[in-house]
Amino acid sequence: MKKVIQTFTLLLATFHFTFAQSGVLLPTSTNKPDEKTLSLQRMDVDILIDNNHANIKIMQIFDNKTAETLEGKYLFALPQKSSIFDFATWENDLRIPGVMMEKSRANRIYAELKAPKVDPAILQQDEETSAFSAKVFPINPYGTKRLELEYTEYLPIENLISRFTFPLKPAYGESQKVGELNIHLRVTSDFPISPIETKGYDLQVLRNEPNEYEAVLKAANVELKEDMSVAYKINSNENSLSFITYRAPETISAYDLRDPKLAKLNPDGYFESRAIFNQENLQNAQPKRVILLLDTSLSMYGDKLIRAVEATDYFLHGLNEADEFNLILFNDETIPFAEKPVSATTENIENALQFVKDEALGGGTNIKKAFQTAINQTKLLSNGDKNIVLISDANPTLATTKTEEISKLFSNENAKLFAFAIGTDANELLLKNLCEKTKGDYVQARETDDISLMLKMFFQKIGSPSIEHLRFSSNDSANFYNIYATDSQSFSGSSFGFVGRYKQAKQSQINVLGGLGTETFQLTKDVNLPEFDDTHAYLPRLWAKARVDALLQAMNREGEREDYISEIIRLSQKYKFVTPYTAFIAAPRALLRPRLIQPGDPVIRLKTDPSITQVYAVLPFGETLPMKFLAEDGVWEVRFLAPVTMADGTYFCRILMTDNQGNGYQEEKSFVVDAHAPKPKVNLEKKIYYAGEEIMLRVSSDKDTSKLMAKFYGAKPTQLFWSNQNKTNVGKLKIPNSLAVGKYVLTVTAEDFAHNLSTTEIEVEIL
Repeated sequence: MKKVIQTFTLLLATFHFTFAQSGVLLPTSTNKPDEKTLSLQRMDVDILIDNNHANIKIMQIFDNKTAETLEGKYLFALPQKSSIFDFATWENDLRIPGVMMEKSRANRIYAELKAPKVDPAILQQDEETSAFSAKVFPINPYGTKRLELEYTEYLPIENLISRFTFPLKPAYGESQKVGELNIHLRVTSDFPISPIETKGYDLQVLRNEPNEYEAVLKAANVELKEDMSVAYKINSNENSLSFITYRAPETISAYDLRDPKLAKLNPDGYFESRAIFNQENLQNAQPKRVILLLDTSLSMYGDKLIRAVEATDYFLHGLNEADEFNLILFNDETIPFAEKPVSATTENIENALQFVKDEALGGGTNIKKAFQTAINQTKLLSNGDKNIVLISDANPTLATTKTEEISKLFSNENAKLFAFAIGTDANELLLKNLCEKTKGDYVQARETDDISLMLKMFFQKIGSPSIEHLRFSSNDSANFYNIYATDSQSFSGSSFGFVGRYKQAKQSQINVLGGLGTETFQLTKDVNLPEFDDTHAYLPRLWAKARVDALLQAMNREGEREDYISEIIRLSQKYKFVTPYTAFIAAPRALLRPRLIQPGDPVIRLKTDPSITQVYAVLPFGETLPMKFLAEDGVWEVRFLAPVTMADGTYFCRILMTDNQGNGYQEEKSFVVDAHAPKPKVNLEKKIYYAGEEIMLRVSSDKDTSKLMAKFYGAKPTQLFWSNQNKTNVGKLKIPNSLAVGKYVLTVTAEDFAHNLSTTEIEVEIL
């Protein structure tokens, strides 16, 4: 009898998942959902939201409907601020979990196991994407496969509202069906919360109290065509302070046993103190004064430019006539829309957008000159907060690339920088430093992200006052230690937290101090430090991650230290999260990003073992290119020219690697060329409207269409979504009440997963 070895491999994929949803098992023979081959029999989801920290456990059982032993690819679309805690597969009664280990040890095991019939690799820290994938084998004929996944996610508070979304709807393709769906949702909060709103699925409410909410769903034969979302409001009429603790007997990890000092139990407890700032007390509803900087250098080619123009469009249409703006395009030169800032009238906004469309990409990136031009423009703004909004990957190539020199521009200025960074290669270090220095804000989006919600949350902070110089103190400072901020800064209607440890169980008083403008404030709370409290079990992991972040930042400033590295590895293994010094045994990551490409000049990026000294890419049309190592990013990279004549289809690329011992390795990866743009067809009920009316849009398009946007003069752009009821994509556009009589053009833009774009224009008449 031939013994079949149960295996599964993990990876963080570096490509955009076509069927991005929470838990789908694809037959690797087709890489498409096929319920006739693998069907989802049962799905249990347990969601615990404890003071804005969500812990999500998923159990799924899939049926093999065939007489063959199958291999499957499990895909899971993780939220951006989430962290994998556990993953496991079952073979009969045996649970087989993923294994965390030191990166050096994982590399040795990878080298030992690498063989034609074994497909190991290493799941290392990859902050470029939150997608998760696991290869599962075997799935027995007419048998079942049970998979378990657990992850954690921090839920930010914006305008005193916190939201949680569990992605069940596929980004593209058919919805997955589940035979039995069980969802258990529980929300607890130290602050009173209400009302709770759930969308997508009809949950039965079991409990709805000021500090706790609980609901369940038990359903059969469910089509997972909508995401499940939860929103709740923090009921706080004034600035408030919460305090939660965890203290319970701890476990000793295998790594702790290496050091006799660490092998001793530490009875100290953990705490989190979180301040909530009431929006009504803090928000200053002044007109926005904004200088918008848009990067048009060659590094913004392709996907980056699409996202950048989308962000520019959103920001400008979010202004009103009381606001003031100017738009500056920059590459090696700076090109302002107007000589000085102008009011945000409909005409000025539309002219500014046309100004963007009329310019072309070109040149390098002189970000120092761009910032200097923007700072000069802020001095021409009317009274009020002066804000610079940057849309760029912020990779300077001209004048100076030194962070210190660029930072000096803001030394004696009162302008706030709000950076909307685009691209996995965005200069996070530079932008975070500048935003923190100027009391602005920073957010980063990948080239292929849907940025609509991100834009909304980001835009709300521009012009709002920031809470500054936040710090934690107590009347018994010797009892508290290793205290770290879990946030970088705070704005009106949001929160700011500290996490740390305490020694003795006693009564104490804590304080959070900060400043708003020229005023200072202090929040005070009498707290109980318990001898035993195991309610908030996530606090040790939250503290450990904050501790690791602090150690990594210290080494960035001062250089690596062996004692810091040892502690990082120990905390990572004990509390189960990936760091630059730890890894899972995993499957090879995809090398091409994105996997669906247009003819042009795509980029190959590759992460390798540190021992690799030379890498070549052998392209399907016969060209062999050396790859360059980018030390700052820790990746190998090369651009190649995909001929325009390449027919649509699947191609293979070979990667040749040489290590420092002269050993050679090769891997083969596939990618898909798609050069054809989708063809949207617009169906309007009529072509004559009155000002103030709504245009109801029905648009059909190709199956590989990923995004449909409709635009009309003076109106905010709207995205169209599929409607099962109408069997097409639908959306509404509101015609401005003040729009003059005349003929206008309605524009519908379609984008597919390879980011091919096409536009359809229809003339309508306004009476």
